[in-house]
Amino acid sequence: MSMPNIHRHHLHSHAGSGSHRASDAGAHSGKHRSSAALAGGKFAEERRQPSGRSAKARQTWGHKGAAAGKTASVLCVMSAFLAFCVALVMELIAYSRHEAANPFFNGFAGVCAAAALGAGLYAQIVQLHHWSRRVRSRLQVGMTVAVLTLVLAAVNVYEKYVPAAGCAPEVMLAGSAGAPAQPEDRSLVKPGWYGELQRDGVLAVVSSFAENASESRQFNRRLSKPVSYATLSVINLGSPVPVVLRSLQVGLLLDSGEEVQSLAVKPLLSMADGDKHLVRRLAEPQTLPAGAMVPDIPVCLEPGFQWERVCGVKITLSAGTVVIPGRMMTVPEKRALLDKATASRSSSASTNLSAEAWFKDL
Repeated sequence: MSMPNIHRHHLHSHAGSGSHRASDAGAHSGKHRSSAALAGGKFAEERRQPSGRSAKARQTWGHKGAAAGKTASVLCVMSAFLAFCVALVMELIAYSRHEAANPFFNGFAGVCAAAALGAGLYAQIVQLHHWSRRVRSRLQVGMTVAVLTLVLAAVNVYEKYVPAAGCAPEVMLAGSAGAPAQPEDRSLVKPGWYGELQRDGVLAVVSSFAENASESRQFNRRLSKPVSYATLSVINLGSPVPVVLRSLQVGLLLDSGEEVQSLAVKPLLSMADGDKHLVRRLAEPQTLPAGAMVPDIPVCLEPGFQWERVCGVKITLSAGTVVIPGRMMTVPEKRALLDKATASRSSSASTNLSAEAWFKDL
């Protein structure tokens, strides 16, 4: 073999081995790429599976959160209107009876209003993630009614407890600091306004007492604040039909033509054991059969009330309103009136005895 042929054979064999190596390298790289693709597919599938589960969980939580927000908004509206209805009925009853709001119903209305506010706040938080126009409308109505009812309950609590605990001592201290305390008047007959009316077998008597009278001071010890004190007594002397005293509050007609309403007694009481008996005695209305009486009904007015300006006292009986005329009387005038009433009773008793003796003589 010649030299050129050897050289060509060597080049051919070298080229063949290079092509074999290239094909082997290509196959090896292809295997690596296929295995990488398979591994990447499995990894992507593994990554897609947890993300799908989390999306499904988020979707489920979203539906539950939206449903919880709607339920909370419904509870907010229902609780708010329940509290408002209870507060409205309570205020109407208190106004008709001229007394303070019932503490039990006031507390119940406050609790319902607070529950409505709590449900409304929860629904408002849910609204940040799942907004709904219907829920928004419910919250506007429910939370507004709940806030108004809660303010009303707080005002009732303030009026009931704050004046009794803080204002009454200040009034008493101011009165005692401005003028020296007068000695207590323990006499049987005292000066003051006196009025009397007898009509259709019914006798009504009104008598006022000064601030230093023993009756006034004894009654003011039972109250949360001092008042100007008087009493009303109604007696059924022989009316053919029962007498009904519809209201224990009276109206005072002044010399200027104005009318002043007396204060309600029950809200002023400290509700001690003795006061509970007085509250039961002050029930409205009161029916008086023949021979019955309602003695010493408290008539309370603001401290320092000028009884000199009173021309008459208006009370409400079964037949309507009647006015008891009267005026300020001194101690001698009251004693003369008392002696006259005693003399008339003794003369009527002697007349009855004379009639009985005359019948015996027959």
